[in-house]
Amino acid sequence: LALGTEEIKVTVHEGPKSCADFDAEKKPTKVQKDYSVAFHFTAYDDATGGKIESSHDLGVAPSFPVGQGKVISGLDQGLIGLCKHSKAYIVIPPHLAYGTMGKPEQGVTKDTILRYDVEIIDIQPPVPNDFKDIDSNKDWKISRKEATYYFESKNQNVDIDALFKTEDTDGDGYVSWEEFTGPKGAEGPPSTRQKQQTQEVDPLEQAAAIFQQMDLDSDGKISKEELAAAFELMGEKMTDEFWTESDANGDGSVSWDEFTGDPGREEL
Repeated sequence: LALGTEEIKVTVHEGPKSCADFDAEKKPTKVQKDYSVAFHFTAYDDATGGKIESSHDLGVAPSFPVGQGKVISGLDQGLIGLCKHSKAYIVIPPHLAYGTMGKPEQGVTKDTILRYDVEIIDIQPPVPNDFKDIDSNKDWKISRKEATYYFESKNQNVDIDALFKTEDTDGDGYVSWEEFTGPKGAEGPPSTRQKQQTQEVDPLEQAAAIFQQMDLDSDGKISKEELAAAFELMGEKMTDEFWTESDANGDGSVSWDEFTGDPGREEL
């Protein structure tokens, strides 16, 4: 059975090819948007068959809510509609995978078509999250104005003063995620460290972007001419010494491993 769009091809090769949304006990049997799915996967380069990564190597089946941008877009879309205990191939075009940046540290270029071999282990319904619905500006705290608007939109007559007297335990005029006693999902606000990490530039991702820009023919390696062209764009001339240091194994090109391990790279 093949599912999907013109761009994403999903082929179920083992297990149930169709199923109801729920079983007799009202437990989810089909992956739907916002449902949490646990699944094993192995990702391949669809053209070469080379393995890129696999959950089996870690011994853990990842679990996340589908359709919320937790993974690459093609996988997010491709999982929807699959049945519990089914196995499927999901073929994903580059622009719905890692885009123009690619993922050179894993051999994924901007032109790599990915194939995921997935097995659906478990499906769980969305965790109710009233906090998210009330917090309209997504700042992880509920103001009186937000609470008033939410309950009015639901045609619910709620005493906001009484609500805040109970929920706003620190009296700062807002109800934080920690203070909120209603349904609020499984994930709280990011920690200070997590916020810092999202604001910081990942050196490896930065290196990957530079590598991708220099690799003009997208063959996964940088030739002497390509590296020289990068220097010219900066108004500099590449020296023979720099090239010799960069091409550590002397094969006439700079691989990703050589690029990230080259002490002279930071001079670029």
